[in-house]
Amino acid sequence: MFIPPHWHHKNIKFPKEEIDIVISKLKQVPIPSGNNCFTTFHSNSIRPESIWYENYSKILEDILSGIGIYQNGNYNYHYWSQLYIDGSSHEAHSHFPDDISFVHFIQVPNEPLFRFTNTIGDYYIPHQFEGDIICFPSWVWHEVIVNKSNTERLIVSGNINITDMSPSPLENSN
Repeated sequence: MFIPPHWHHKNIKFPKEEIDIVISKLKQVPIPSGNNCFTTFHSNSIRPESIWYENYSKILEDILSGIGIYQNGNYNYHYWSQLYIDGSSHEAHSHFPDDISFVHFIQVPNEPLFRFTNTIGDYYIPHQFEGDIICFPSWVWHEVIVNKSNTERLIVSGNINITDMSPSPLENSN
């Protein structure tokens, strides 16, 4: 059975008013060639998800603390938002060569759309409720199947790069 490495971090919800603002501003971003969802991945100017900058700084600190990297290393990160409307999808891809990827499911339809794939036909659909954050190694292939609902799907996705690591305290005690 295909189950790629991943973990659920926490469930963190943002206020509906903020979500509505982000969605409204995202709809002003031109859809890039080759994509069929609104995204700020390619935009340097329109970044409505930046209202959550402090939230994500704390969320990423918490993710990295939970796996022992925050205490012993340095990192940088970037994140972006994506809005999937009726008919939107995202083909299988990975975020290699980054280290850790995450997806924060801000607003989701009842049908789960995110799934991990091994690109040869096997896939795994993790639970993905509003507010869930899933983390995984960036080399893991994933995709978003077609949104066939009238519910707009808003996610914030990102990558974490570990820039250096000091020896753990356990290594120094030997």
